[in-house]
Amino acid sequence: MMKLTLLLFLFVSQLFGIVDLNNATSSQLLELNGIGKAKAQKIVAYRKINGCFKSVDELARVDGISKKIVASNRLIVITGRCETAKKPIASRLSSLRSVLLDPVNITFVTFMFILTFLEIKTKKDLKSQIVSMGVLGTFVGIFIGLQAFNPDDITNSVNDILEGLKTAFFTSIVGMSLSTILSLREKFTDE
Repeated sequence: MMKLTLLLFLFVSQLFGIVDLNNATSSQLLELNGIGKAKAQKIVAYRKINGCFKSVDELARVDGISKKIVASNRLIVITGRCETAKKPIASRLSSLRSVLLDPVNITFVTFMFILTFLEIKTKKDLKSQIVSMGVLGTFVGIFIGLQAFNPDDITNSVNDILEGLKTAFFTSIVGMSLSTILSLREKFTDE
């Protein structure tokens, strides 16, 4: 069913001249306004090095492509499903690094580690507060993702929501993990 949907999407996009930045060949990219052979090759090279485009605006990061060119193509360009077979390890590490170094994540994780340290030192049960901090991070991440949501451009807004969900899941995972570790520590040190 998924393949049928993808084929139908590709047919409709070809019919209406829609260009998918994440899957178009350099010759298909030539259909864009202001894009010649050299710029099309730069787009493909950028995609190989940095992974798929997360938004149409990211196209302006490609050398030689201005915001004006992006604006003139906005109605015929999408960032479709990333069809690369497997992300290169460097790309996965870069993605993990961006999650770990996100200021919101650093803030929540710091508070959770402080609570963990306080529980160990004071012997007071703070596990529920640690989990609560993770859940709060979940709501903050979802809120951040929804700030960039544009109901008029759902296709390109999905990437922004997913970026917020990275924070949401990361803070929950850290909070639940720390609470579980403290519970196991408590159980094994009491016996």
